[in-house]
Amino acid sequence: MAKEFNIQVPQSIVRSSEISDKDFVLLTKLIQNYQSQSGDIKKLTFTIISYKKLMNFINIVDRRTFVACMKSLYKNKLITDEITSLPRNGKLTISLSQTVIPDLNKGQMFTQLEYGVMSMSVIEKVGHTGVRLLYYLMSWINYEQRGKDHCYASVERMAKDIGVTEKTFIKYINILEKAKFIKVVRHDNYSDCRDDKNGNENLLLDRWNNHYFIKHDNIKKFIESSTSLLC
Repeated sequence: MAKEFNIQVPQSIVRSSEISDKDFVLLTKLIQNYQSQSGDIKKLTFTIISYKKLMNFINIVDRRTFVACMKSLYKNKLITDEITSLPRNGKLTISLSQTVIPDLNKGQMFTQLEYGVMSMSVIEKVGHTGVRLLYYLMSWINYEQRGKDHCYASVERMAKDIGVTEKTFIKYINILEKAKFIKVVRHDNYSDCRDDKNGNENLLLDRWNNHYFIKHDNIKKFIESSTSLLC
């Protein structure tokens, strides 16, 4: 396997409803391409040898969809050059905004996951929304802080943050859980009846959000097994 490193994405992008899941996966892959440049000095402008291979890698089959994603990244000021068409020679020059690069934004919050999350096998397994959700859940986790080894935001909040319906959110949480990429500890509503100070009986409802744990080792094992099958 290639040298392991983490791909960092601005937390503001991870939690932005203005960025679609396809946009997010494309941007994350572009950030990985930036990080993969050889040498100590990396350039914000670089050339992708084959955008067709990139499209195939991130599971975008339609050229118009790919261009639409590029336009969205430009609109949201995540790339600095507008791309309205694709060149015939297959090469595509990209200029990333410096706002998406951690080394150029020391004061900004970034969410990071191991580079394997952006592998073709993971994208095919859980979809663009599944990959986005892994980053989103991770944006709530801080392993250095006690009790913050999991995400416990509400379904309503999380679905709204990334611009999907609660039904879609739950669907992809189930996909991630089935793949054993996450563990979900579910909490049911708890109800009780108590008398108030006037002797009137009141129904009390206490709702606890589910807890979401990312299973990093399982993701790595899946990637390793997928890679071995291709060898």
